[in-house]
Amino acid sequence: MDKKSKITAYMPIITVFLLVGIWYIVAVAIGKEIIFPTPHKVAAAMGELLIEGQFYLSLLSSLLKIALSFLIALVFGVAFAVFAANGKFFDKLFYPLIIVARATPTMSIIFLCLLWFGKDISPMIVSLLVIFPILYSACLSAIRSCDERLLQMSKLYKVSKKTMVKKLYLPFVADKMYSESISVLSLNVKLIIAAEALSMSYMTLGRTMQIANDNLETARLFAVTVFAIILSVALEFSLKGIRTLIWRKRYGKDS
Repeated sequence: MDKKSKITAYMPIITVFLLVGIWYIVAVAIGKEIIFPTPHKVAAAMGELLIEGQFYLSLLSSLLKIALSFLIALVFGVAFAVFAANGKFFDKLFYPLIIVARATPTMSIIFLCLLWFGKDISPMIVSLLVIFPILYSACLSAIRSCDERLLQMSKLYKVSKKTMVKKLYLPFVADKMYSESISVLSLNVKLIIAAEALSMSYMTLGRTMQIANDNLETARLFAVTVFAIILSVALEFSLKGIRTLIWRKRYGKDS
């Protein structure tokens, strides 16, 4: 690896240190921990959270909501997209529902879900209603953008539908959906935690943030935020790892 490649490889770490440096300068300039705490105060608050058993339960609870809501939205998004791609009837049927789901303000969804479903399950329902249209549209677009020439050749040589789905549609759609899923997963972390904070769901990261905010524990609020960012990054890398494993199994090499 040459010098330029080494620098490029270390750029993410360099960027993190630069951000922390800017953070420290701004915090010192403001001079009020209650408004903008210094990095070492936040690090101390993170250490305190790590020795609290309740924090791990909150982290696990939020993680389960994030993962489960994402998987449910992905399954239904793909299923609905397949129906819509194979018939104008379903496409026209789903279209108004998707438009309404996209246009409805997230805050309205949160408040209505709290009214109808209670505080514990509301964050998941909010997440489903927001990310489902995104995944549905992405999958439908991917299906419709499959190479028309390959489809025509498959029909010409009378390739079975099962083989077409397995060898043509599935790899193409999965590859297109991957980048969209990364963005949606990060969005889902934000949605779940925001809904948890507003609903004060028991034993969650959102509730922990809200309590810290109410008590003016800004360093603790920053600390929970840092852990939420770490969780989001970890989920993103997990998704990338799963894709790499699948790619290696299929092609015997990295993507």
